[in-house]
Amino acid sequence: MSQLDNNKYTMRMSLNVLNHLGLRLYSNIPAVLSEAVANSYDADATRVDITLDVDNDKIILEDDGHGMTLDDINKKYLYVGYSRRENGEGISPKFKRPVMGRKGIGKLSMFSIANHIEILTARKNLKTNIIEKDGLSMDRYDIEMEISKSEKYHPKDILTDGFDKNQGTRITLTNFKRKINYTSSRLRKRLARRFSILGNKYNFEVYVDGDQIEVTDRDFLGKVQFLWLIGSEADSYSEYYEFEKIEKLNGKIDGTNYEVSGWIGAVEYPSDLQYDDVNNNKVSILCRGKMAQEDILESFTEEGIYADYLIGEIKADFLDLDDEEDIATSSRQKINEEDIRYRELQGHVYQILKKIQSVWTDYRKELNTKKAVENAKIVHPALEEWYLTLKTDTRKKYATELFSTIESFHFDKDEPDTIQKKKGLYVQGIVAFEKLKLRDSLNELAQIKTADDLRLSKIFADLNDLEANFYFDIALERVEVIKQFQKKLYANDKEKFLQKYLFDNLWILNPSWERPTEGSEIMESKVEAEFDKVTESLTEDEKKGRMDIKYRTAAGKHIIIELKRYAPTYKITPVMLYEQLKKYRSGLRKCLATTEEANSPIESIAILGQKFENEDWEEAQRLLAGINARIIHYDELISQSLKSYSDYLDRQKEISKLRKIIEKVVNE
Repeated sequence: MSQLDNNKYTMRMSLNVLNHLGLRLYSNIPAVLSEAVANSYDADATRVDITLDVDNDKIILEDDGHGMTLDDINKKYLYVGYSRRENGEGISPKFKRPVMGRKGIGKLSMFSIANHIEILTARKNLKTNIIEKDGLSMDRYDIEMEISKSEKYHPKDILTDGFDKNQGTRITLTNFKRKINYTSSRLRKRLARRFSILGNKYNFEVYVDGDQIEVTDRDFLGKVQFLWLIGSEADSYSEYYEFEKIEKLNGKIDGTNYEVSGWIGAVEYPSDLQYDDVNNNKVSILCRGKMAQEDILESFTEEGIYADYLIGEIKADFLDLDDEEDIATSSRQKINEEDIRYRELQGHVYQILKKIQSVWTDYRKELNTKKAVENAKIVHPALEEWYLTLKTDTRKKYATELFSTIESFHFDKDEPDTIQKKKGLYVQGIVAFEKLKLRDSLNELAQIKTADDLRLSKIFADLNDLEANFYFDIALERVEVIKQFQKKLYANDKEKFLQKYLFDNLWILNPSWERPTEGSEIMESKVEAEFDKVTESLTEDEKKGRMDIKYRTAAGKHIIIELKRYAPTYKITPVMLYEQLKKYRSGLRKCLATTEEANSPIESIAILGQKFENEDWEEAQRLLAGINARIIHYDELISQSLKSYSDYLDRQKEISKLRKIIEKVVNE
């Protein structure tokens, strides 16, 4: 048991040094504990146990290292600025480890998070062969007050009862500045990121609340798709994780004797590098197995989006050689970027990044090609449905490449509208595919490199394509009209249907005829007035035999359309039909005489329900040809219209399926 003696221990430090360091070397618990773990490593510990006692606002760190004698405590531990390396202790005595500590100020880092610290330690005195145990407590406020007066601070002696170790050290941190907000799993992840020498391989195990920190605690490695191993780094990670691709890169820095090792990985989504509100899109620098700088990526102004997907660690022990000047900044968390050694490292890392950038997009496309349909199905099952409609392997190959291109665009799965963005691009891609398929130009899909290429591609600027789109829409409506006409089984139904649609949809008579030409309304009213006069001159039977007569203009000609009843109450003859159409033709010509179109062609069409006898049909053809008139029957009109759109109807089922697929993707 230690004797209680307030002057047993002495810390020497000037107030200026204290103020300069500010007892704020670090700002978070993992950074502080990493300094304590590093001290345990330097003390030849094989095991470190960290206990988080959140309920009691306490953290305990205990190791099985060589511990400290009273002389070690006063002359080394409490001597702020004591450098092991300068005192011939650059290599640990038992395991010959290159020690991590250098400045002798890391012990103050604990006061960055806690105001009170207790230390219990045990070590065999080699002179007396007796196990010596000592305990001391330090309080931040007492340190500041005493050093401001005498530049000395005397930690309090505490009892070692209950400390049953014969070798090692226990550090207890209490009275935290902020509430401990770390869980065991979270702390394991953060410490796993700060060391590369943890585990059985290095005979140095660290436990948090009884669970050992493993390689798998670097859970971001589980999100890495492509891994670049640098220098002599062995591919031990494949024991725990599966990577889509692993590539070796040079670790020798050109023009120097320096060499680095390590790895850089690329994940699928930037959000895969986010956890616990911390962005791990960083490539850290490690020296002697411990993080020396959290991120070297911030040293570069990389504009390529590939950099948003990277994580890694570079081991550069040449930055921390015993016979070289200390390269760390006073904060101990960064490296002096003006040092020539860092510049050499920076240049080499830049070359590595450029190499990664040159292949990253191709790797992603290659991977996405393998998983193209699977990825598309995740966005919406209907995309797979469309893919399965493709009839040839060549078309499926182009579709697969299109899918992989879209998936290679810069997305983040955690953005709320990522799926909607993807849906939009897939729909645009499918439409582009179908257009190019019609032109037998699917190879043009290779021009699509970015989302903007897909949105703004010349594929969509081609007027012929735009006209084709409009035609598809119009033709869909026309087919529906024809189908409705086809369903009409009774004469009265057909008459009413034709009367409703025919005069405003001349395409039923001829696909090249559209709606009445612009500015024809006045002429139509004049012609209608003349037609009324002709109608009044007809007999009652003749009037009953017709349903309607209209005048329209289309395709550079004037058209008279007379719609007869499907089953008239009297028999109409070719001569009677000729005389009626001739009268209407004369009325129209009278109206045209006052315009610039006086000599324009006029075509007359009579739509009949009943057919003439054979001899009457020949006479009708001969008579009507003389006034540029023709006859078409109801049922013939249907079959001719369907024939006019036969090419489209052959495609209509396929287009209809495509539209349904697109509607599903957009709306569901």
